[in-house]
Amino acid sequence: MRFFGLYKNSQVFKLALIVAIALVCYIASVFYNQMQRLDTSVDLIARSNRTQLELEKVLSVVSMYETSLRSYIITKDESYLKNRFLDRAQIELILKRIERLSFGADKSKDIDSLRKLIDYRFMLFRETLTIAKDKKINPLELNARLLESSNCTKAMRDFVYKSINKQINIAKLHNSSHQYELRNSMINVFLLVIISLLMVLLSYNKMNVDIRALKKANDELKFLNHSFQNAEKIAGFGYWKYNLDTDTYIFSDNYYRMLGVEPGSFEAKVENSSKYLHPDDYESIMKAHEDSLKNHQDTTMTFRYLLADGTIRYITSVGSFTKNAIGQTVKIGVNYDVTEQYKRTIELEENNKQLVVMNEELQAFNNIASHDLQEPLRKIQMFISRLEEKELELLTDSGKDYFSKIKLASNRMQRLLIDLLNYSRAVRGDKAFVKTNLNEVIQQVLHDLATNIEDKKAEIEIGALPKIKAIAFQMEQLFVNLISNSIKYSKDDVPPKIEIFAETIEPNEMHKGQPIASDKYYKIVVADNGIGFKQEYAEKAFQLFKRLETDAKYAGTGLGLAICKRIVENHNGFIKVKAKPNEGVKFSIFIPKTI
Repeated sequence: MRFFGLYKNSQVFKLALIVAIALVCYIASVFYNQMQRLDTSVDLIARSNRTQLELEKVLSVVSMYETSLRSYIITKDESYLKNRFLDRAQIELILKRIERLSFGADKSKDIDSLRKLIDYRFMLFRETLTIAKDKKINPLELNARLLESSNCTKAMRDFVYKSINKQINIAKLHNSSHQYELRNSMINVFLLVIISLLMVLLSYNKMNVDIRALKKANDELKFLNHSFQNAEKIAGFGYWKYNLDTDTYIFSDNYYRMLGVEPGSFEAKVENSSKYLHPDDYESIMKAHEDSLKNHQDTTMTFRYLLADGTIRYITSVGSFTKNAIGQTVKIGVNYDVTEQYKRTIELEENNKQLVVMNEELQAFNNIASHDLQEPLRKIQMFISRLEEKELELLTDSGKDYFSKIKLASNRMQRLLIDLLNYSRAVRGDKAFVKTNLNEVIQQVLHDLATNIEDKKAEIEIGALPKIKAIAFQMEQLFVNLISNSIKYSKDDVPPKIEIFAETIEPNEMHKGQPIASDKYYKIVVADNGIGFKQEYAEKAFQLFKRLETDAKYAGTGLGLAICKRIVENHNGFIKVKAKPNEGVKFSIFIPKTI
């Protein structure tokens, strides 16, 4: 399995192929050298054989001359001498051929020795013939010359045969070398064939693997292309390409659909698609497109298509330039159908206008609440105060009861107006975030609530609090509301005890199903020992005008905790509460470390 994994690796296969080619080249070079040596050995063997043949010819000619001479001596028949004792040019030609066939200093010496023997033998031929033709033949002298001729012929024959034997040995040596090289060359040819076949098989298998991979990639490409076409439909965009070198356009299928026609309904040319441009946009869009083709600048344009059925589509087109695989400049563009977005933008603009009007009305309400409503309320409270000082004793018991209820109602009305103003400020929010020291904020709050704290004999413990990026006055309002709440809902017979401190976030603390990251949030706790409430009412506690205690002695408007929640949300945080009846309440405020 590991081998097949390596085999599929293109780099490994290329390396193996290079090694195989190098091996084939090496064996081929060895084989070529062997062929050269085989050719040389064949040539040497042939030379040796031809040399033997030429030497045999020399002996044959000399023997023929000697036989003819002896026949003449015996018979005195001149016909034996006719054309027999020619010039030794024939033998000289044979010796020349032997010289060409031979090489080396030793060969030259052997030929020179042979030439001397031949010259001496021909000299003896001439002398013997002269004696034989003399009318007064001296038999002793003739016999002596014949004996000397025979000895010379024998010496020459021995020399020739010795040379022939040398050539035979040389031929045997070359033949043995020839056989050795032949065997090696056959082995190398076999190796070449095997390696070549192996390379062919590996290449064939690799080609099959690549073809299968290519087919798979092609199938995946088809699937991706199909998916892309579907994505075009779903996302509402179409793409186009323009090759500046070939002056050709390509439009995607959904590009045609965005024009209200079927894919391929017309040839992909700018003049065919531009006729769908809204008449009011045509000139500016075409000029911008042409300018971009000249200076190769990217384009972002928004325009309208006017379809055949009169429908207007709002389009945003983004185009940029790039180079294709062969270096041609191509502009690629994507057209987005932003009709629905445009309609929503128009609707949002209308809503924003209404929201501006509502904000102005809210601001007017704030002005009324802070001035116009409070002014008569302050007069009512002033008259109540004067009546209480001078006329209260003149009232009947029922009148005094009514007077007390009027005073409570006016005070409640004042608290409600103040809380509404605070909530309005929290909703609008002054978003000026500054570095805020919460310890300093708490000290300011305690100073503002000093009278309430003293009246209730409240005990407040404050731990080290962090410095955060916050809206300072909203942080004051947050702690004013929480501390006031704890004092207000304290037990009758138990002095309020309020703790304010920063706490480490535990790993198991969750918010909306996700763990709360200790490196992203501060956790600030405000806990008391008041009357508390049931945990099932925890979410309702932060709703507008929701009061969990209806006893008249606990005065409230139901806006305090709603304001707290809104302030924390203004800081991108959240607030949680845990409570038990008669055991108090624990508020956990989570503020981001960075805003």
